[in-house]
Amino acid sequence: MACTVKEVGKDICTGCGACHNICPVNAIAMQADGEGFLCPEINKDICTSCGLCYNMCPAVNEDWYRNNEAPQVYAAYASDEIRMKSSSGGMFTVLAEHIIDKGGYVAGVCWDEHFNAVFDVVNEKEKLSPMRGSKYVQSNTNLVFRKIKKLLDEGKPVLFTGVPCQAAGFRHYLGKDYDNLYIVDILCHGSPSPKSFKKFLDSAVKYVDSEAGIDDITSIEFRNKERHGWNVSVVIKLNNGKEYDKSRNETPWYNSFLNILNCRRVCGQCRYNKIPRQGDITLGDFWGIERLMPEIDFHKGVSVVTVNNEKGQRLFDEISNRLLFKRESNIEDAKASNWNLVGSSRSHEHRKRFFDLLDMYDSYDKITDYALHRKFDIGYVGWWYGKNYGSILTNFALHQYLKSKKKSVLMIEWPYRSKPFPPLEDIMSRRLGKKFYETSIQRTLDEHKDLNWFCDSFIVGSDQLWNYWSAREVDYFFFLDFAEDSKKKIAYATSFGHPHFEGPNWYLKNAAFHLNRFDYISVREDDGVGICTDTFGTNAVRNIDPVFICDKQEYINLINQSKIYTEKPYIFAYILNPTDEKRHALLALSEKTGLDIKIVLDGQMNIEENRRLMSMDDKIIVPNEINDWLSLIYNSDYVFTDSYHGLCFSLIFKKQFSVIGNIKRGLSRFTTLLDSIGLSDRLLFDPIKALDQVEQKVDYEQIEPRINTEIKRSQEWLDNALAAEKPCKASGYDLLMEQIRELRKEIAELKADK
Repeated sequence: MACTVKEVGKDICTGCGACHNICPVNAIAMQADGEGFLCPEINKDICTSCGLCYNMCPAVNEDWYRNNEAPQVYAAYASDEIRMKSSSGGMFTVLAEHIIDKGGYVAGVCWDEHFNAVFDVVNEKEKLSPMRGSKYVQSNTNLVFRKIKKLLDEGKPVLFTGVPCQAAGFRHYLGKDYDNLYIVDILCHGSPSPKSFKKFLDSAVKYVDSEAGIDDITSIEFRNKERHGWNVSVVIKLNNGKEYDKSRNETPWYNSFLNILNCRRVCGQCRYNKIPRQGDITLGDFWGIERLMPEIDFHKGVSVVTVNNEKGQRLFDEISNRLLFKRESNIEDAKASNWNLVGSSRSHEHRKRFFDLLDMYDSYDKITDYALHRKFDIGYVGWWYGKNYGSILTNFALHQYLKSKKKSVLMIEWPYRSKPFPPLEDIMSRRLGKKFYETSIQRTLDEHKDLNWFCDSFIVGSDQLWNYWSAREVDYFFFLDFAEDSKKKIAYATSFGHPHFEGPNWYLKNAAFHLNRFDYISVREDDGVGICTDTFGTNAVRNIDPVFICDKQEYINLINQSKIYTEKPYIFAYILNPTDEKRHALLALSEKTGLDIKIVLDGQMNIEENRRLMSMDDKIIVPNEINDWLSLIYNSDYVFTDSYHGLCFSLIFKKQFSVIGNIKRGLSRFTTLLDSIGLSDRLLFDPIKALDQVEQKVDYEQIEPRINTEIKRSQEWLDNALAAEKPCKASGYDLLMEQIRELRKEIAELKADK
């Protein structure tokens, strides 16, 4: 069976449409991918696997022709009347009118009625106007290659104009040269996504008229010389007379396009923006001409023209008498300000993030600004980089929930007191992070103030982040001391880890100051509400752990990637603090139920000691990834655990379970959760009582509505906190801290000098 274009990767496909045109049974359609770029899709029901599409694809086949390695270069322009209607020097119009005068046809790009850039073929000068002017968006060739081939076979002269990859695709489609075909390739900076263009148009229209839409647009110009001279600009006119009129530096479209944020992936390593060129003639703007030829009239636009072969030279000589100006130049002068004549653009490092944001926000300005400057809606502070399975998942859950609310999230790295920073460990939390998170660079405690430039708001995640014995290591980092008062600060289901705040009075006073700077505070346990009120003098509500508010499908998606295979029914024992009592109870439970045992111990601390205490090495499993841990609990027949998150996921996956109260890990979180859903009797302090409990089934039909009530209440609280406006106003604290940081910097420099 022959190869088809299905084997051509998206990283090299240009979307030229040659495969679509050549398919003899019309089995290939050009469909928009997730980024909005046209890609070939094959109808397997009618595809004959003839291999034509693959064998002529320019992305995987060498060019069969060769143009001049040292083309002749010209600076040229047409009459002022033509130049003012054109993007640069009016060369396209001169060439096109010449071909039509010879009884020929011109293929070029126009806007359709919905402002999609599409190819058309005309043979009347009056119809050339829509083809003039730049269209900075990827165009659709449709079936124009077939139409042109028919004209060529009939002996008609044809001028084809397109970007280099389209010119290459057209040549490969034809498979041979035609004496009556003239190909002009246009200097190309990259092909922007039509999807991003529609998002920009909608944003631009709303900017001038909040009630209008794309259907109200009557015209789009990327070059308006009457208003902006020979330069790039955007002028969009609406049917109600309103206009969006912006210069290059005022519109986000050029910020994304010129920085190669919104262009096709392959544009970042284009194989066609080079010499030898693809066309018989190459056209573009001769930027920088004013330095080379200051005496000429360059204000209305000057074209750079490279003549790439003998046929191109003949055509250029034929139209020379129609030009107002023509002068020979050279490649070195031409490429100085026109790099795409000889080389590819380079995709922006945040290109992928741009397209992620494209699906999140309505504002194109915000999308571009956030992608270019790596800004985020939320800076997330939590132990997402830890080794504890529950901690990993509670941070994952809150991150995914925030993403579902169309919030961009920066996961903030652990703050170090000084440099050099230790290397990042290759652990499961970080491997998970590489797949799902945007993470900050490593910073010292003093440097975390810089995050105010990148994050609009900050969230302190769940877990025992306000436990003094953990928080003291990094001063008041988990109380967001680095966040300015102009930034919204939210705590979601954070925990103190104890029924009372345990820490020295001086620390408590400072922590209280920062906690009172928060805009919204929720804690995970009932006693946490009391600590906030009585000890810190601030208000808080109790919310359910983030693992509950996350869509369960997120966990299923992780589980589906697990390589853990379980053959026999089993008890999943997730034990953080092994004891003889727990071991004996687990063995007895296994004997009573006839179920096998699979044990996972704490992955964070006392690993070898816990194995010794459990004394069941043949039953212990060490998950390689967090999806393996999830899979073990999801596929189990019973859960036996002393872990809070073992309890949480037993409830989420509707497992029958026994949970042992774990005072060492904070008992109140167990009681708060179980009390809130009416399952307080499931909490055991004598592990052997699990033998009696196994007969007492959890009635999830009764419990689930209670859990859902807690989830809905907590989600609504967080949604309201996220949606609330925060006045962007600096406080006296912000100003004082800035002065203190400057003084610290000066002191450090003086010490270094001394």
